[in-house]
Amino acid sequence: MTLPIEPAPAPAHAVHAHDEPGLLALTVWTERRPGQGEDAEPLLIHHRDTAHGLLAVFDGLGGAGSATAWHDGLGEARTSAWVASRLARLGTESWFAGQYEQHRAQDPRVRTLTGHLRWLFRAFEPTARRSKVVGSMRRQLPTTLAALRYAVREDDLECEVMWAGDSRAYLLTPDAGLRAVTRDHTAETDALAQLVQDPQMTNAVCADREFEVESHRRSFTGGRYVLVCATDGFFGYVHTPGDFEHVLLSTLSRAESADAWAHDLATTVAAYTGDDASLAVVALGYRDFTEVRQHMAPRFTELHQWTSAMPDPRDGAAMRRWRAASWDRYREEYEAWMPPLPDAATDSASDSASEEEPRTEGGGK
Repeated sequence: MTLPIEPAPAPAHAVHAHDEPGLLALTVWTERRPGQGEDAEPLLIHHRDTAHGLLAVFDGLGGAGSATAWHDGLGEARTSAWVASRLARLGTESWFAGQYEQHRAQDPRVRTLTGHLRWLFRAFEPTARRSKVVGSMRRQLPTTLAALRYAVREDDLECEVMWAGDSRAYLLTPDAGLRAVTRDHTAETDALAQLVQDPQMTNAVCADREFEVESHRRSFTGGRYVLVCATDGFFGYVHTPGDFEHVLLSTLSRAESADAWAHDLATTVAAYTGDDASLAVVALGYRDFTEVRQHMAPRFTELHQWTSAMPDPRDGAAMRRWRAASWDRYREEYEAWMPPLPDAATDSASDSASEEEPRTEGGGK
């Protein structure tokens, strides 16, 4: 007798962790609705022979991509956003691998991540077109991405930052805390205002519109680095931009291992977020997890003193004042390594073309 095979319940979260001398890595992936999450699992690759690597996250845009795009082998309907984030993950991984295959590295489709994803998404674009009215509101296969491609060279770190939409990449430093190295593709540029408004995106990976995976390069020196990529499920449901750093450091401070840190992050974000949430972290140059925790401990103590002064959230006026004051205190360091605003970049392009800032300990160019 053959019994019907019932599919196993989809997990609400998944975590992975790795810890070896010089390399600590973890990923966290959670779903608000089990089996329906539109974040792809984070991507994390480290090539030991060359000390090159990549971490990335992908958030399918459920509003613009709510139409059904595919049915899986069990007949489960998958939205355009669900497919898009997984397709972007596959494309980003294949692009990174192609950089180390000489015959593929010459192909213009894999020379840049933008070019590779444009080619891939157009190949998967559904042939049936909707009406112009619906088309103005929807996207075919829309997703965000944020990625950090890195290369370790003795005590130096070379980073290529790549993103589209409002997923973010950061460096976490013991002196200045969490520093963003991406700038959301939204008309609103203030990170605190973005928390309140949830502004519409002006750029995202998709199959039916032109898009750009924006990129810039930064160099760091100092020998120890913590790189972070996250979707807005982690940073979009907190009171201030600094609260996301507090989530990272408070869970780090009470964990005994990289695996415990990852599990605590999954539990913590599930308690406050209203969305799927995914995160990738890579720490380079540390002996082990304990050294990472010890290195960040003074920063956590400082940050915890700030956040402990938060008033009762039910007192709206006091809360607004505290949020504004907290952001004023936090903003300068948080934005120090962000790419310039588009207008500022245009105005300063001719000035910066012939100049290079000196490298600094733990800092960027």
